[in-house]
Amino acid sequence: MGEQTFDLTIPESVSNEDLKKIAWDFARKGGNLAKLPRILGLSDDRWQEFIAWLRHRTDPRQPDPKYPILIPETSPTSYISFKRALNLRLPDEWTGDWHFDVSFFGYPERSSAPLAGRHGLVNTTPTLGSRGVRDMGHLIADYGIKPYDGPVWVANHYRAIADMAMHRLQGSWCAASLPAHQIGDWLWSEEDFKILVEEYLKPMRGQIRGSMREAYDRWLPTVVYGADYD
Repeated sequence: MGEQTFDLTIPESVSNEDLKKIAWDFARKGGNLAKLPRILGLSDDRWQEFIAWLRHRTDPRQPDPKYPILIPETSPTSYISFKRALNLRLPDEWTGDWHFDVSFFGYPERSSAPLAGRHGLVNTTPTLGSRGVRDMGHLIADYGIKPYDGPVWVANHYRAIADMAMHRLQGSWCAASLPAHQIGDWLWSEEDFKILVEEYLKPMRGQIRGSMREAYDRWLPTVVYGADYD
């Protein structure tokens, strides 16, 4: 893109959000970002202010213990799942993920836990019922997160992975959407994979229809222990 084709002068008061959109469009069309402030008629101070704002937005954010997530009322058929469930475990469990803080403490704009099950992001209860869903309220309360009295129902790690598979199936599905090597980050043994496939993924197939079933049937045989990165 020649700079001549990007004829735009903007005021110094332009918002950082608008400036980000302009810079992105300019770079996407092949423009030299070093020349953009001059093209836009912006002072060096204003441009450096924008760069500092952009850098701050892209810095990795750390979970803030002042903002534990909010947990809505749960039940055995409406429960916490997905990666948050992978980060809760009983004392004798070694499967799952190991990022508890980023899963249960966040920021003001990310303050609730979406549920799986009836009226949730996905519903695998037609075939799995409440299999693998257990009350972990006391464990969550130990971290000061539990917002009300009563049980907090959470998927075990196998059920959480099955729910993730269903969620991705409802999007743009392909085998790469949930590769076995990623599942291998959460399940450590051949026996774990056997439980996942035989007790969760194969039964869940019964509620999948049409082209999604075909995609699922292509993916299911790839879920094997010891799969490598492609």
